[in-house]
Amino acid sequence: MKSNRRSFIKSSSLLIGGLLYPRRNIFGAINFFSPEGIKEIRPNIGIFTEKGGTIGWYVSDDAVVVVDSQFPDSAKHFVEELKKKTKRKIDILFNTHHHGDHTSGNYYMKDFVEKIVAQENCVKLQKKFYGKGERKEKQVYANTTFKDEWELDLGKEKIKASYFGNAHTSGDAVLHFQNANVVHIGDLVFNHTYPYMDRPAGCTASGSIKVLEKAASVFDKDTKFICGHADTDENVTFSIDVLSVMRDYFSALLEFVGKEMKAGKTLSEIQKAAGVPGFEKLTERWEGAKEMNLKAAYEELST
Repeated sequence: MKSNRRSFIKSSSLLIGGLLYPRRNIFGAINFFSPEGIKEIRPNIGIFTEKGGTIGWYVSDDAVVVVDSQFPDSAKHFVEELKKKTKRKIDILFNTHHHGDHTSGNYYMKDFVEKIVAQENCVKLQKKFYGKGERKEKQVYANTTFKDEWELDLGKEKIKASYFGNAHTSGDAVLHFQNANVVHIGDLVFNHTYPYMDRPAGCTASGSIKVLEKAASVFDKDTKFICGHADTDENVTFSIDVLSVMRDYFSALLEFVGKEMKAGKTLSEIQKAAGVPGFEKLTERWEGAKEMNLKAAYEELST
C-alpha cells in the first residue's frame, strides 16, 4: 500500500488547488485504504494515512479530537475506523491549513463533529481558493477561528493551537497535545521530500525558516511530531531534530538560488540543477516538485 500511495502521488503530477486536489475526482477510482486502519503512536493518540495530509487523532473517555480530514472518501474510511475505538462524537476537528488534501474531508466529517477549529487565515484562504465554482458546494469551513493561540482543557488532555506566522501558507497552525507532548505540525514539514511551496497563499522560504525556528524553541526533544507528508508513511512521525533539517533546507535553497542568480543564470537554467546542495537525496512526491521549489525561491529573491 505504501509503495502504491507514493508512486501514484508522484506520477499523477498533482498540485494543490493543484496538489492532491484534482479538478476532477480521479481519486475516486483508486482505493489506498490501509488494512492497518488507524495507528497509535502514543497512548490515546495516533495517525491515519490513506491519501492527502496525515490525519491525527486523540480518543479518550472525555473527548475525541481529529486533526485534518483528507478527502470525503478517505474521511469516511477514517471515521469507520474511529468508531471501532469510541462511540463518542468528534468534539473537535482541527484544520492545520486550508489545502484541499487537509480540508476536503470536512464535508463528510461535518455530521460527526461538534466544532471545527482553524487559524483565521485558513478559512479566508479556503474561501478564496475553493469557495467558488464546482468546489463551492463541497466546502465546509471552521466555525471557530483564532488569530495567535487557542486552548482547550479536555480533562485527561489539554490542547493548544499556535500560529507562528507565514510559512507553507499564511494560515498554518500547529496543534499540541500538551500532556502527551505530541504536535501535529501539518505541512510546515515535508519529511525527506520536497515541500509544496504555495506562493499564492503566502508561502516564503524565509518565513518558513522563522516559523520552524520558533517551533523548535517552543517544543522539546521529547515531543513527537506528526507532519502532513513524508517519503514514507513511517516518516510522517519524527523528533524535533527534523525541524532543523527542514529549516536548513530552506536556507540552502535560498542560498543556492541566490548564488545562481548573481552568476547571471536564468530561471530555466537554475531549474535544471540536479538538486539543492546538501539535499540532493530529497524525493519528489509529485513530478516537478524540485523545479517548483527553485522557482519559488527565485521569485522570492526577485521581489
